Amino acid sequence: MTNQSIPIINQHIALIKLEFIDKSSSLIEEIAQNLITDLDLKVVKKISHTFHPTGSTFAYILSESHLLVHTWPELGVIHIDLVTCSHRDKKEFESSLKAAFSDQKIKSIEIESVSFD
Repeated sequence: MTNQSIPIINQHIALIKLEFIDKSSSLIEEIAQNLITDLDLKVVKKISHTFHPTGSTFAYILSESHLLVHTWPELGVIHIDLVTCSHRDKKEFESSLKAAFSDQKIKSIEIESVSFD
């Protein structure tokens, strides 16, 4: 039974290991945009920061919560955190991730999901 006094909250966390990550932020921004489009997310605001010598973080404030993308190019690692107050399940998130990274050489993808509804 759903508790009507608590909003639906779904959190999907992914740790993606790639063979190579370009140090420029354009690839990560493209991947984030693909996720946003594929999952039909509504961006309210976007901020980003580039770390020196490498790495970047993109934060998207969504009408349904947030999407964060962090990179460690020197390790070939990308961390993605999506929190929504809408019905998006782990399979949908995983499918969108695989589509967004389809042009990349993926070593591994680990996904954890938590739902409160």
